[in-house]
Amino acid sequence: MIRRLHDNGILLDKAHEVWYTVTKEVNALIIRDSDLMGTFEQKKALVAQFNLLDDIFFSVIMEHNDAAEYLLTQLMGKQIKIIENKTQYSIRNAESHSIVLDALVEDEDHNIYDVEVQVGDQKNHERRIRYYRTAIDWSYLEKGKDYSELPEVYMIFISDFDPFSLNKVHYEIASYIKGTEQEYENGVHIHYFNTKVKDETFLSELMQYLADSDPDRKQFGALSQQVNYHKVKNEEVSFMCKAVEEYAATKMLEGERKGKIEGKIEGKIEGKIEGKIEGKIEGKIETIKNLLKENISLEVALKCAELDKATYEKYSGGMLAEP
Repeated sequence: MIRRLHDNGILLDKAHEVWYTVTKEVNALIIRDSDLMGTFEQKKALVAQFNLLDDIFFSVIMEHNDAAEYLLTQLMGKQIKIIENKTQYSIRNAESHSIVLDALVEDEDHNIYDVEVQVGDQKNHERRIRYYRTAIDWSYLEKGKDYSELPEVYMIFISDFDPFSLNKVHYEIASYIKGTEQEYENGVHIHYFNTKVKDETFLSELMQYLADSDPDRKQFGALSQQVNYHKVKNEEVSFMCKAVEEYAATKMLEGERKGKIEGKIEGKIEGKIEGKIEGKIEGKIETIKNLLKENISLEVALKCAELDKATYEKYSGGMLAEP
């Protein structure tokens, strides 16, 4: 079986190829079962292709608090101590759109950090962040609690493109009261980082490291240590291959579940449309029958009802005889 990473979503085709979330800017990354279950060198060569903009590799590395603390400390410019850390964290809502967060972290001051990595500009990232923030809020605020108990939330979006095309590595979004310089504070802090812009700062170097994740680069503390460990050590390379398989299987199940839901919705819509059409036809047939009772010819009755003879025959059981 061939597993193919691609940014067009998940597809299980006749050749049994599995497509799921990608992170490469160029051609799709092809993963074969022989690579996942082969020799250590085959597995190592496969894992070497991943970088920290791959959501699966990013999630595996961010599971380790030391790596997550290093990255967040550098991005936020302040020391961060993690007390809870979740990766590929699902927030499900039976009545609306569910989401899966790449990394959701809580620090010792109970601030919340959502860190998302994105390859390829899919547009609408502003509204995506808005929806994610809302989902995080209602998942943290228990029923009966006051709004003041909502935590400070930091939405961190890391991409391989410059989201605002202003040639900056880091964008911090702020809201102000119109006509004044007074900032509007609601406890939400939005930060964009990207690997596209290179300005020779340490932050830019860190972004470039996320993009290549070279295991031989050691200058990024615990983050470099974990990347090296997962790309070089035998047991961790095997773990990464297993993680790829599990991730692909999860995406397949999500795709199947989504397909079933969409199928049900489509069936209901088609059923309603067909029902309306049949209802109109039945009404026209009843009109024709009433006209026939008044000794109006079938030809005239069909014209009056604006219905063709074949449709009348189909829905009236073939009883076309005029009285």
